[in-house]
Amino acid sequence: MQALTFVHLSDSHLMADPDGQGWQPGPTFAATEALVRALESLPAPFAFLLHTGDVVHDPESEESYRQTLALYRRLNVPLYFLPGNHDRGVWLQRVLSGREDPGHHADQEFECSGVQFLLLDSSVPTAEGGHGYLAPEQLAWLEQRCAAPDVRPLVVALHHNPLSLAVSWPEDLILRNGEALHEILLLARHRLRCVLYGHIHESLLTLRDGIPYHSVRGSCFQLRTWFGQAALAPEPLQWPGYNLVTLTQRDTFIRHCRVRL
Repeated sequence: MQALTFVHLSDSHLMADPDGQGWQPGPTFAATEALVRALESLPAPFAFLLHTGDVVHDPESEESYRQTLALYRRLNVPLYFLPGNHDRGVWLQRVLSGREDPGHHADQEFECSGVQFLLLDSSVPTAEGGHGYLAPEQLAWLEQRCAAPDVRPLVVALHHNPLSLAVSWPEDLILRNGEALHEILLLARHRLRCVLYGHIHESLLTLRDGIPYHSVRGSCFQLRTWFGQAALAPEPLQWPGYNLVTLTQRDTFIRHCRVRL
């Protein structure tokens, strides 16, 4: 493989009103604009951008995603989007992924610089709440690829946190069958570099059975999930963030970056 650097971000929660604030102290649109400007000025190039969901905050039409696409297209790199619990998956796929006839799931597979990427759509209909779930056919699709005699480095991504954070308040928002996902990922543990996700608005590493699960700060407001914490708590430093991921033949580097508003 060749050395590869890409951007992982999540949870921009863009609102139709550019001045809309949502839960954070400043407008979500302004926060994402600041993040895009920061990415435009990086001193080294990156291959693509991966957004792991909650791209738009409760969208009312496809137009919200068109506004989003206009922002990220300024980066002039390939863009990959997964739906989160606040997104409308069909609209996201049609506008952001160019799928004229979107399926029920937005799962994707691609290769870049000799690295295999598997993107899993963990979203469920909004009426069912904010938790995630992977359908049996999605797990079968993943298992087929993880069990294959493949030597390429592997990266897996989804929106929801697959494993418990040992924090009580987000337990209802977890990927409901994350343990099943983990058992399948063990089949590819020898080549699995990382599992990337968003949803919790915090940079966190969970290491289980040699598999590193990495979350990323939100593109707007931030939360804290301290071990044993009982109630939701915002982080005082509400700067947007992203992760810069670099893969080499032997190593995986994940840099946690902040963007000052």
